[in-house]
Amino acid sequence: MVRISIFSIVCLSFFTSKAQTSSAPFSVAEVEARTLLLQHFSQPIPVRSWESEDDTVASWKQWELVENFSFGKDRGNIPMIADLQSLHPYFRDKVLELIRQCRAKGIEVAIVETYRTPTKQNEYKSMGRRYTRTRGGYSNHQYGLAIDIVPVIDSVPQWHNIKLWKKIGPIGERLGLRWGGRWRQLFDPGHFEWTGAYGTYNLAQGKFPSIPRSAQYPCIDEDLKELRRHWKAWENAQSALAHQAPNRLGLKIPANKHLNQGGNE
Repeated sequence: MVRISIFSIVCLSFFTSKAQTSSAPFSVAEVEARTLLLQHFSQPIPVRSWESEDDTVASWKQWELVENFSFGKDRGNIPMIADLQSLHPYFRDKVLELIRQCRAKGIEVAIVETYRTPTKQNEYKSMGRRYTRTRGGYSNHQYGLAIDIVPVIDSVPQWHNIKLWKKIGPIGERLGLRWGGRWRQLFDPGHFEWTGAYGTYNLAQGKFPSIPRSAQYPCIDEDLKELRRHWKAWENAQSALAHQAPNRLGLKIPANKHLNQGGNE
């Protein structure tokens, strides 16, 4: 009997409150709020800025470029891409940490070149063996896994400052990067790269190395697909205009990167 009474009281309370709630009229403010809420959710989903066509499809046009002789060296007629957004995301983070640690030691470095098109690679090869022995498609630059940098003091690139290179190189190596300053042939202290256990053959087959701590890069596959589209767009642009002056490309080249007094690579 006690259980039945308790159940009856609970049911009576529920229906009483329900009746009170349903019978209570809405205020004018509540009606307006509900109307606005209904209108809000009736609207089509807005296009977000990072999903716009200019951002996802043509953002490669906004990548920073560097023109020939900007760092005191003949780097050919085709402008160099010097934008960190053109790099493989995992490698990009390594480069950012390299730059951060250099600055912590009072060393400023300038980005000379990041992603490099096969057309640009072939231009270097045509300039002689002191530039490169590697043809287009077989350099890690073509896969966003290499970068060229140079330390700068008072706007002057320090290509031959061995003391600075001996400080910068080991920083990159501690981050897991391969440093061109260790190469016996074609000594290249400004070059850093990361390919995991892969060689250019695997990269040319469209295979990227597995990255450590992959959970930190949940969108890595989508990012690499987008990068491939951007890389292809740059290759098409530079291939079509390979024999024209850089300022005829119709792309923005910063005017504030006129450094001098460099040397040969």
